[in-house]
Amino acid sequence: MGEDWWIRLADPGDAEEVSGVLLRSGLAAWGSFLGADRIEQANAGRRHPADAVAVDADGIFAFVAWEPDTGEISRLYTDPRGQGRGAAGALLDVALDALREAGKEQAWLFTEERNEAAIGFYLNHGWRIEGEPRERDWNGAHLVELRLAHDIEPRP
Repeated sequence: MGEDWWIRLADPGDAEEVSGVLLRSGLAAWGSFLGADRIEQANAGRRHPADAVAVDADGIFAFVAWEPDTGEISRLYTDPRGQGRGAAGALLDVALDALREAGKEQAWLFTEERNEAAIGFYLNHGWRIEGEPRERDWNGAHLVELRLAHDIEPRP
């Protein structure tokens, strides 16, 4: 993929590294409005699933997870050390291809409205804000999440 990184399917042995990526990415993206303590507490001891990972000589630095039954991209996270390398866009393409193979015509996801970097990333990759925001409580914090959607074109 990149000069010094590649993408592969995830396996169960990746769980600890994937969880570390989510924690570091979450602290960077949400720390200013959710607080580091809340993020660290919510992720302590958790193992987050991944379907594909971006890897370099230092290990996993980004991952994506998707739900083939619903078309949801449930997780897309890049460790701060890996940002700007194109891995998130490449992982998103892998997920869209998998959802296409599963027969989906649209992918969707939610992201917190204060996560401006993520919203900008998705909009720059052809996603659009669709529908009403979802509000929920997460570990004592009130979240307002925007629903973004992306049409999946069939293969020619």
